Amino acid sequence: MKRNLKLLILILTLFSFLQSCKKGKENWYCPMHPTYTSDRAGQCPICNMNLVKKEKIENSTSKSDTHSHHENETTENKNSKTEDTLYLPEEKQRLIGIKTAKVEILNLSKKILAYSTVAYDPELYTAILEYREAKKATQLLADESSSSSNSLLNSSTVRLKQLGLSESQILEWGNGNRNPEELILGSKNWRAYIYSSIYESDIGYIKKGLKVNLKMDSFPDKTYTGTIQSVDSILDEKNRTLRFRSYVLDRDNTLKPQMFGNIEISIPLKKALSIPKSALLNTGKHKLAYKKVSNEEFTPVFVKTGMETDDFYEVLDGLKEGEEIVVESNFLLDSESKIKLGGSSNEHSH
Repeated sequence: MKRNLKLLILILTLFSFLQSCKKGKENWYCPMHPTYTSDRAGQCPICNMNLVKKEKIENSTSKSDTHSHHENETTENKNSKTEDTLYLPEEKQRLIGIKTAKVEILNLSKKILAYSTVAYDPELYTAILEYREAKKATQLLADESSSSSNSLLNSSTVRLKQLGLSESQILEWGNGNRNPEELILGSKNWRAYIYSSIYESDIGYIKKGLKVNLKMDSFPDKTYTGTIQSVDSILDEKNRTLRFRSYVLDRDNTLKPQMFGNIEISIPLKKALSIPKSALLNTGKHKLAYKKVSNEEFTPVFVKTGMETDDFYEVLDGLKEGEEIVVESNFLLDSESKIKLGGSSNEHSH
């Protein structure tokens, strides 16, 4: 009796072992991360997707063999995509917040903010008065061809240019068309004189005649509009900035000397093939974007950029008009790509 019982236990143990071995042959894997496999059903520890049984794929492949030759060619074409192509199910795209946008030709513009003050410039005020006196003296002594008076007028003109006035402004102040008291007393005749400073890198964008919008700390809900009148010719060596001057409309004469504010200037650039700045990942050596090649497939591409605005990059190479690129959660897509393809984004081959 005991012998039969031992034999039964041995048989059951052997059966359990054989079942375990059989189960171990069942290969489960993650469709997002095929390199991860398991001997049982469950979830991928990388992306939490349900594991897929290899037998199902094999069965599915066997069934697909009965399809038409055209369908087989379609499958071969799909499998022939670049090895960098990343498969990402639509459900997973929604989960991580993937959003895309088209590569478009846009009218690009650049906004510049410049720290500004209402003018208080006794030095320029004095220089304008000296210029007027020198001009009067030259006119009075014109018949006598006085070289000294001409020399004084020339030096006064150079001084005004050194202080940032253009030729037209020198004529305007020198002919008495403007009252220089506004340089020390504030707004006059519904206009105020504003001094602003821009960094050296933005100098090329600032030109006489550009429209400006002034916001003052003292009146945050009010916007003063005007135009740039002149740009200085000498850079401030300490902070690497250049000063420019604007007139703004001030009907209530509310602006007082040395009030602080900021001028905003919108600079029209040009029409260019453009993408949102959020679409690019900076790898250190390259700028990388993810192009959508199908509903569930993406491929990384290196992009060469040109002009940069607050929101967009000009595209010089790497993308074409109408192509669709990832503009949100692309860093998560890049992480998925590194896990699936291995290595770093820098190593993608194109």
